Amino acid sequence: MKIQIIAIMMLVSLSVSAFSQSPRTSLIEHFTNTRCGVCAARNPAFYQTLSAYPSVLHVSFHPSSPYSQCLFSRQNPTENDSRTKYYNAYGSTPRIAVNGKIQSTSSSLITSSALDEANIAPSPIEISVMEMQSGNDSIKVRVAVKTTQTIPHITSTIFVGIVENPVNYNAPNGENIHHDVFRKALTAIVGNSITLPMLHDSVVFNFTYGVSKDWNINNIYTLAFVQNEETKEILNASKSKRVVSNPNSVDESLDDMLVFLPNPVLHRLQVKNFLLFKNIHYTIFNIVGLPVADGILTGNDIDVSFLSEGSYYVKVGEVMRKFIKL
Repeated sequence: MKIQIIAIMMLVSLSVSAFSQSPRTSLIEHFTNTRCGVCAARNPAFYQTLSAYPSVLHVSFHPSSPYSQCLFSRQNPTENDSRTKYYNAYGSTPRIAVNGKIQSTSSSLITSSALDEANIAPSPIEISVMEMQSGNDSIKVRVAVKTTQTIPHITSTIFVGIVENPVNYNAPNGENIHHDVFRKALTAIVGNSITLPMLHDSVVFNFTYGVSKDWNINNIYTLAFVQNEETKEILNASKSKRVVSNPNSVDESLDDMLVFLPNPVLHRLQVKNFLLFKNIHYTIFNIVGLPVADGILTGNDIDVSFLSEGSYYVKVGEVMRKFIKL
């Protein structure tokens, strides 16, 4: 009987551990070039395979070797080269890295089975990326990283960069549509050091950047991922969605954008500017600071009908708001 109890406890422990992990969003880093004939021959099949996996993120870097006159490479040669050299892939295109692991050269670049395998493993962290457009050429970015499972101490980096998709350009190698073109890093090109927060806590990073005349602001998004510095494994990745701010309040901070209505509330708290805070963890506390409910903000409202009358606080990411339940 004692052995059976221990076995059940171990099973429950394993189940809780697995449940606490987050889905992993896989990332493919693609090293290509607009003057590379082999790239033009292999990329279409690669993109065809990738189209069956809409949840997989993709970013294309354009190193200057072996073709230094590539338009995208010339627009940012230092960072495109540095990211390629990070994987010791400089001097040969096309190449890809899947979740931080460089792949052997093959005619197909990637297979469905490799993508299936990449998507199996869960992640101990969540990443949320939000963008707010201020005026015609300025973007504010907020990246939140949350730990969802206790993990051993590892040396990690966070990469945040600007990507454009698609880019229409009649390239010398015959490619006319270019997907997820890397434009600029907001962190170091190999990432900035990050100390992962304690279990269920989050760490937030804020950036602001101006939009270059070479970019189409309507096609720009922000890509973020956390990487194990020692193994280069990418723990998780995410891309942003855009919210256009009121042109009369371009300096309004993202903290100020979190508004709940109505307040007082009877049944459901409506979340103004929901897209800015989508998929971020929230917690509701009673007046003495004890948590009474939590969840992920997947919709534009929060059900509070089960709460007793009184005052409460709701925390979304690092932002706290008070509300009254009727």
